[in-house]
Amino acid sequence: MGETWELERLQMINRWRKQACKAGESGQAMLFVLLALGLALMGAAAFSVDLGNMWMQRQTAQNVADAACTAAAMDMLTDATSASTTQGGFTAGTGFSCSANATAAPCVYAANNMGYAPAALVAGQPGYDVSFTFPTTVPGVVDCTGTPPPPVCTAAGFTPFSTYVRATVANRVPLSFAGLLSGSKTTDVMAQATCGLVFSSAPIPILIMNPSLSGTLNVSGTGTQNKITIYGGPQRSIQVNSTSATAVTANGTPTVDLSKGGPNLSGSDIGVTGGPSTPPFTYNGSPPGKWIDPTPAISDPFASLPAPANPGGSGLSPSSVAAGVNGCPTGSGGCYRYSAGYYAADKKGDAICVGNSCTNKAYTTAIFDPGVYYLNGNFTAASGSCLRPSDQSGSGIGGTVFYFNTGTLAWDANTGGGCAASISTTTSVGTGQLQYGVKCTSGSDLPANLPTSITGNLLMGACTGPYGDPLGTDDPIGEQHGIVFFQNRDTSAAAPSYGGGGTAAILGSMYFHYCNSDDNKPTNTPPITGLGSKCNPSAFTDQITLQGSSGSESYVVGNIVADELTLGGTPRIYMDLNPNALYYVLKATLLQ
Repeated sequence: MGETWELERLQMINRWRKQACKAGESGQAMLFVLLALGLALMGAAAFSVDLGNMWMQRQTAQNVADAACTAAAMDMLTDATSASTTQGGFTAGTGFSCSANATAAPCVYAANNMGYAPAALVAGQPGYDVSFTFPTTVPGVVDCTGTPPPPVCTAAGFTPFSTYVRATVANRVPLSFAGLLSGSKTTDVMAQATCGLVFSSAPIPILIMNPSLSGTLNVSGTGTQNKITIYGGPQRSIQVNSTSATAVTANGTPTVDLSKGGPNLSGSDIGVTGGPSTPPFTYNGSPPGKWIDPTPAISDPFASLPAPANPGGSGLSPSSVAAGVNGCPTGSGGCYRYSAGYYAADKKGDAICVGNSCTNKAYTTAIFDPGVYYLNGNFTAASGSCLRPSDQSGSGIGGTVFYFNTGTLAWDANTGGGCAASISTTTSVGTGQLQYGVKCTSGSDLPANLPTSITGNLLMGACTGPYGDPLGTDDPIGEQHGIVFFQNRDTSAAAPSYGGGGTAAILGSMYFHYCNSDDNKPTNTPPITGLGSKCNPSAFTDQITLQGSSGSESYVVGNIVADELTLGGTPRIYMDLNPNALYYVLKATLLQ
């Protein structure tokens, strides 16, 4: 009995010892599990810190890339509109890095967005650098072809350098826990942005393109005796590209009235790249119209417009027609009738001359058939002359285009004073051929400010073809007149003058721009393109003067695009601009 009890006691002690051992072992395992979980959580937290920091640095790097890229593109736009190549402190087309060119404008923008300047990267040390390359193409940017052409398209070939720039940011950021696994103290976070100059279709204002001279827009006179009034058009009625602090000047107290400008006839703007900061003349802007200084320059909207081909021959001469024939005004005593084609200069340098001072002066009234006139000499209209459209179909483009291969426009301030009869501005035959009215088609809206009759000169630009309305019959206000006067872009320092006595009108745009383009040199292949691309820095010297006799009123239903513009004499000039006409202008934009 005693032996049995002792055996049971020993068995109970053994069971207690086993249970005690198992409880101790379970506690040790739990500690190891907790330690492992703690280390995993600490690692995840460390990785989260690294990843969060890299994400933040990636966003910062992208902001730097976007800002630097856009700044470079804006400098390239300035170069393109001023024929420069180093406006931003770098040479467009030649790759560079900010570590080697910290004062370049894009690098300054990069530093402003990062908070400190870029520098050459050193292994294992935090920092960043920005590099710039100039690709020749960018996916998704298409050619300016098609009907209608795309609203945004490539401007390749219209600048002396690549039109695209790519900014790449290499941001070397520090690592914490991740560095223990990789063996590196830093990692590179990359960001990239691609920008460029593209053609963008937009309505254009009166544009004065010289990039640097003083007085590129000069207005003279006193009060309403010398006044320019603009009706309709885009929100910006006038743009002066010169960076001079005195890009706009005035003599006396003239008036520029834009209170009826803009798409809603409620007031429009004047934009000046340089200065002054306030108008030097009486400016009727009428809110929302305002004086904007400074403002980015606008490129030549007609740069892609080809020059017409010389039709050849020895040169045409006008024929004589009696009053009442082919549109020759009754009471005129007869007219010279001109047909489209090539006109050579006479001994006085005139390709077309109307008035008593001309070599051919039997008549002081001239009528013009629609078509393109290729002139190797001046178009002179002397005092007392009268210029009118014929009632013939001509080439069928609905108006006249005068291309000055040599020579320029020379209209006396009193031309138009010899007109024998007025012309109604409301007549339209509705066939696309405008004979005695302002409409290209019967559905065209009349300009807001044109009087019901013209007592002085009247010339009308083309309706169709490359020099007609760029929107054609898709123009919401009806097909309008395009180019009237087109100066050869290789003619240096042309000094065209447009004047008119009585109530005169030019229905269409005037284009006087000296480009001196490298594209137009005979050594190139092809030798002549006739485009306004890649202008030379010595260019931008064509100056047009608008003038008139006292009390005269001149109407221009179209745009003026010139290097310099001067209002002289004592005219009152009224301009109606089309708010819909879309021409291609260069714009700097972020593409990718």
